[in-house]
Amino acid sequence: MPFRDREAPSRRHNLALAAVAGGGVSLLAALVARLGIDEHWPIDHAIRETLSSHGIPKTRAALRIAGTAGTVGVYVPATLLAIALIASRQEDRDRALPLAGSIVSAALASLLLKRVVRRPRPRSMSRPINEKPSFPSGHATRATAAALAIAYVLVRERIVPRSLALPVALTIAAAVGISRTYADAHWTTDVVGGWALGGAAAAASALWYEKLRAD
Repeated sequence: MPFRDREAPSRRHNLALAAVAGGGVSLLAALVARLGIDEHWPIDHAIRETLSSHGIPKTRAALRIAGTAGTVGVYVPATLLAIALIASRQEDRDRALPLAGSIVSAALASLLLKRVVRRPRPRSMSRPINEKPSFPSGHATRATAAALAIAYVLVRERIVPRSLALPVALTIAAAVGISRTYADAHWTTDVVGGWALGGAAAAASALWYEKLRAD
């Protein structure tokens, strides 16, 4: 008689994950299509003007620190630590693979989209011009993919309670994205695109995790 995981998610659970992944891809596709028509959106300029005139220095400094969660020096060690923790607790170490998959797929997709869309970044007279493509925000993409994927797997492995993992993951993703807009490094829609891509990658990795757990 085959082993049956008593904590296996319902079909509705997996459908919800698929819906999140599909929704993220759909939102991303809609943004890319709209950028192909006009890369200058009124909402981007309105938010940028508001932040530049009403920005609070202490808030800007705090968000700059939060933004480091989207850098290689933070999200890679955090992911490797989570992978090591999960692998050490399970005979089936493959369960840790979706965490790496979430980060790698999100990072590669972000780089590909940047090359395809090639949207210019906000121009500022107070800082050096960044010629790298702006859409989507790589920081927001990677931080979202890492935080959500790690949170999901840690909850399913009963290492961290859901009541703690989800709020922390969402806070990290939100803070990193907002920090990029607040720092005038990206347009707001770049960040939204990063959230969509990162969320889709995390949801897809969660489905992969459930497949490995069920096998």
